[in-house]
Amino acid sequence: MKKSKMKWIRLALAAVFMTSLSVGMLSANKVHATGSDEYNVKLMSFNIRNLHGDDGTVNSWDNRKGRAVNVINGFGPDIIGMQEAFQTQIDYFISNLNNSYASIGVSRFGNTTDEYSNIMYRTDKFTVLESGQFWLSDTPDVPGSYSSYDSTWPRVATWAKFQAKGNSRAVFYYFNTHFSLVEAAKQQSANLIIDRIKKYVTADNVPVFIGGDLNSSETTAAYSIIQNSDFEDTWVQAGKTWTDDSTGHGWTDETDIPNEHIDWIFHRNGIRINSIAIDRYSENGLYPSDHYPVELNMDIPLTGEPSPDRGSGGTVSALYTDSPAGEEAAKAFDNSNKTKYYTPHGTNVWLQYRFANGSEFAINRYKLTSANDYPERDPQSWTLHGSNDGANWTTVDTRSNQTFDARYQVKEYKFSNTAAYEYYRLNMTSRNGTSLQIAEIELYDNLNVVSTGALTADAHNTGEETVLASDGSMSTKWCASGAEPHWLKVDLGQVNNVYQFVVKHAASGGEAAGYNTVAYQIQYSLDGTTWTDAVNVTDNKANVTTHNVNIFGRYLRLYITDAAASSGNTAARIYEFEAYGLSAGATFYKDGGYAGTAVTLPKGNYTLAQLQEAGIANDSITSLKVFGGCTVELYEDNNFGGAKVTKTADDASLSDDGFNDLTSSIKIY
Repeated sequence: MKKSKMKWIRLALAAVFMTSLSVGMLSANKVHATGSDEYNVKLMSFNIRNLHGDDGTVNSWDNRKGRAVNVINGFGPDIIGMQEAFQTQIDYFISNLNNSYASIGVSRFGNTTDEYSNIMYRTDKFTVLESGQFWLSDTPDVPGSYSSYDSTWPRVATWAKFQAKGNSRAVFYYFNTHFSLVEAAKQQSANLIIDRIKKYVTADNVPVFIGGDLNSSETTAAYSIIQNSDFEDTWVQAGKTWTDDSTGHGWTDETDIPNEHIDWIFHRNGIRINSIAIDRYSENGLYPSDHYPVELNMDIPLTGEPSPDRGSGGTVSALYTDSPAGEEAAKAFDNSNKTKYYTPHGTNVWLQYRFANGSEFAINRYKLTSANDYPERDPQSWTLHGSNDGANWTTVDTRSNQTFDARYQVKEYKFSNTAAYEYYRLNMTSRNGTSLQIAEIELYDNLNVVSTGALTADAHNTGEETVLASDGSMSTKWCASGAEPHWLKVDLGQVNNVYQFVVKHAASGGEAAGYNTVAYQIQYSLDGTTWTDAVNVTDNKANVTTHNVNIFGRYLRLYITDAAASSGNTAARIYEFEAYGLSAGATFYKDGGYAGTAVTLPKGNYTLAQLQEAGIANDSITSLKVFGGCTVELYEDNNFGGAKVTKTADDASLSDDGFNDLTSSIKIY
């Protein structure tokens, strides 16, 4: 079985910055100059057979649980999407697997007494940023609800958003499920999962996986619904055969008819498949389960937030302080969607956030997460204000008649703002006007510098002008017909530090994947004449590509040498060209000569804890670049104490000041 297009990407990424590229970012992590712009994940989908399915036989749980542990340990997965597990089985795995795992999810009845479709993840490697469950029914948010097409059992999907502890830019989603045996219910389930992913996954470049026992072969409608969306079956993509590929074996072997390939892992926005296999492990002819696990090793791009959530470490206050215990205002800024702020007031309810240490940030993007219940309590209309004294307020954004279509849904709002404030206040009104709740508020200050720059291009078609490559809309595009090469140039007006590029190609706007840009460079320049490659891609097949860099330039250029894979088509189609960066701040390097780990920070005051969150280890800075007319104060001790060195220009070695590897806190102003 073949598809005409492949949606994964093989990137050959070359970048040059002075003597070596330092991959830096305004983000809670660190990336090494010589490190990869990718992250490797090992995923397993495994129907482990329920606790009581084979009581009194050689295949009972007590007889095979050791084999189940052995097959998992043999692969050592980062993430396991399980089906049919009971709590006792989950507990056994947690206690006996070689690595440290935790489990996400409840049973199909919304309790702990029946089968789960849970996700297990390695706690030593990953943090759970978001998670949830929905039922594959007509009422997905009602625990234990049945599909109208199948009243035999409730069916559930469990999902989570993971962040790697070793690299916070490595972020991905995993959706795990177990479909019905009824064809109409399977199709309903496939459509529902695709729809929910659209609601939960707000970033269009982040990797997403769907795994599970679909009770559906590659010839069924349910499989096709997922495969014909913007997801790709990893088995097909790896070029695997359909011969002897059964995953459900009924305690026999893979050739036993009518067994079929019914366990799958699909992906969106992965880079490359290193391996995928059906693991036919057995011990003396005895199996761990009546299904073989599917095992995927894949590289994913680093697409995490280019700047950290600024709503961390500050002070939270609210107009009303009569919230129930455990649902106070601070819960809206605790980095958990499982907690919430609730107040028995629904009109003109304000929440205020003040940054720590007198820091000021030009917030231009925020996210709101709906809480666990009662949609009528969701914020409906609101105004966001900024202030530098907590008394005089400036309106920076206003929204009306907003809706959240699902529980734990994250919605993102962008607006234009370059003014930095110490205080931000969100004044909200709920749908019912009598009570209000919100699970999480996130504040960001990363700026797409292209949006404020002046764009020119080699050509454009009527109605597809150059400015549409940076208008924030996925319903418009820049398109230039004619012979290649094509180019799109941006004048930022002044030198900026840029730490991430995002290119949204043809299929991200709904066109055929064959029109995606194949080969291109992203270049930078100080004078608009002499160009240096920051990114070089030769064989792109992805809808959206993300590139982490650390460059300084006034001019940026997307230079397209192969506009489309489609035969004979040379038109460039770019829905959005984004570059995230700063016009003022400082970049700090672990090594001398602007080498090693690099992290860029905007104006603000940073304690040791905040530096560590941003990816700067204690006593680890050797060189720095200062831009945008800033002044940088480096302190030997935490909380701005001890010896101090002041810098207003680049310094390739702090050794001359006797300050090499001594910094524990920083002020930038």
